[in-house]
Amino acid sequence: MVSAREGAHRTPSLRGLSYRFAVRTDDERLGHLVDAVLAGLRDQGDSAPVDHWYSLTSSDRAGTVDVRRDGLELARGQSHGDAVGWVVWDVNRAAAEASGCHLLLHAGGVEAGGTGVLIPGASGSGKSTLVAGLVRAGLGYLTDELAALDMASGKLMPYPKPITVKSGSFAVLSDMGPDACRGPGHGPWAGEEWQLAVGEGTGRRVGGPCEAGFVVVPRYDEAAETALTPLSATQAFLALAVNAVNLIPHGSAGTRVLGRLAVRSRCFSLTVSDLDAACRLVLGLVEAPAARGGAGREP
Repeated sequence: MVSAREGAHRTPSLRGLSYRFAVRTDDERLGHLVDAVLAGLRDQGDSAPVDHWYSLTSSDRAGTVDVRRDGLELARGQSHGDAVGWVVWDVNRAAAEASGCHLLLHAGGVEAGGTGVLIPGASGSGKSTLVAGLVRAGLGYLTDELAALDMASGKLMPYPKPITVKSGSFAVLSDMGPDACRGPGHGPWAGEEWQLAVGEGTGRRVGGPCEAGFVVVPRYDEAAETALTPLSATQAFLALAVNAVNLIPHGSAGTRVLGRLAVRSRCFSLTVSDLDAACRLVLGLVEAPAARGGAGREP
């Protein structure tokens, strides 16, 4: 049963891969913020089925909200920015659990001219910051955290959740937030992380399903020179496999998908100390004539 207070504002139907959900809140202004931040996940048609509901309701502490999913409490007394962050975190977790038909990787992804760049890495490797920089430079956004490979075609599928930026990257991405994430009539909002909206009206294009032509494995090292180093197919396969979320359930079929990806892509490690320099190196790869021609390593 939804109270009138909870239902003051409801988002359209939203979808993260196979996970369908929507958000309701008793704060109209917060509702507009949620609409803007999650716009990239809007489902086809506002009447698409909703399997799960998130509720953001005013808490006992003034100016904060409590976060629930299907009545289960996730967090209490959160700022508006952190409450939205909780929703994004839980949607990402649930999308990973619900999308067994995809081979999932801890990875970012961008698209350039119909070719995908897969950016695998653990938390702290700098993949979300690199993705944000590449999207700012004009590449199409696929995901910053959970990459989905279609098992039949091997294509990278869009999962356009907001780009999650941690505090260590606020300075180098200052032009992207937090003002860029506010709703109508809002002042700047802040949380422990920024949730950067993507899609229509944001200036951050969402890419479509595409073949991955590049694998770039980032490693942040502030003391090192920003540089690309070629990886062998075996090295790339290992980097992909160690970042796979659900490789075991897919068995040998999943291993074959990763193997083909490693063999057919141009693969590099990327040491990052300067974001702009790192983006220039990746843009140089995808804009090269060989890349536009689809050059790769066949088995």
